[in-house]
Amino acid sequence: MEPRATVPLLPGRFVAILLVGAASITSATAQESFYLYQRNALAGNYTAQRNAAYCLKTAKCEGVIFSRMIEACAWRIVILGSGHHWVNQSDIDNYQDDCVSSLSAQEQGAALAQAEQLFKRIYKRTLPPLDR
Repeated sequence: MEPRATVPLLPGRFVAILLVGAASITSATAQESFYLYQRNALAGNYTAQRNAAYCLKTAKCEGVIFSRMIEACAWRIVILGSGHHWVNQSDIDNYQDDCVSSLSAQEQGAALAQAEQLFKRIYKRTLPPLDR
């Protein structure tokens, strides 16, 4: 076995190179994940709907530049209206936090209008009334 030639690097430089590589991978994955969540959410996937709402609320997914609370709230309404067997208390709490506590009455109305459109597109029926 032949010895390998090595290039001496300062420890800090080596770590910086690794971190830069990791950051670019994370960024690409985050970008893909939001669009994947959105596509799957529109296909009726419960988990993707939750993730899309989270991305829109926090703007922590690449592709969501700033928080879009009305859209996040709309997804929370869609989730509650879906009747999916995984809907639970955390979804109700998310709705309370993202819609009731964070938005004005006018913004809640806009979110409800968006939710009605999304729901009809996804489930091919009207959004049922929510017990708020």
